[in-house]
Amino acid sequence: MAASLSKTLGLRLRGSGGHRLFPSRPSTSHAPQPPLPPAAAPPPPGAGKEAGAWSKLFLFAPGAITLGLGTWQLFRRQEKVEMLEYRTRRLEMEPVAWNETVSSAVSRDPAVLEFRKIVCEGDFDTEKSVFLGPRSRSISGVTENGYYVITPLIPRSTEPGSHPSL
Repeated sequence: MAASLSKTLGLRLRGSGGHRLFPSRPSTSHAPQPPLPPAAAPPPPGAGKEAGAWSKLFLFAPGAITLGLGTWQLFRRQEKVEMLEYRTRRLEMEPVAWNETVSSAVSRDPAVLEFRKIVCEGDFDTEKSVFLGPRSRSISGVTENGYYVITPLIPRSTEPGSHPSL
């Protein structure tokens, strides 16, 4: 009896069976209502696990890439700081007197002069000047066109009777 009572109440609540337990509300639109979709069948076992693994991968990958790039940026920053400190120390050293420096020492190890200031007395060889350009530069919003002029310097010898080192 309890089973038939619950079935009867269920039918009346849903509106089938001729009698309605609750009066229906008047519809504001005269368009027919679309039928409700049938209940979806449950997914087969294990189907959600595969889709869940892919979604976890797609969520994990951007985070892992961002973490890797952030770590790389920290290491690169440290390298840049060390490089700038090295160059600053080298530029703060006493200038090298080129005329007194033995060119053979420089030819053996060119890093001796890396980021060092050099003082040299000599004569410019204007016949061998090279013009690089055209180049443009912008100063205070004004663009000017021109060339870079590179002219070799022939060092003067400091000792009488010696030849220029270059």
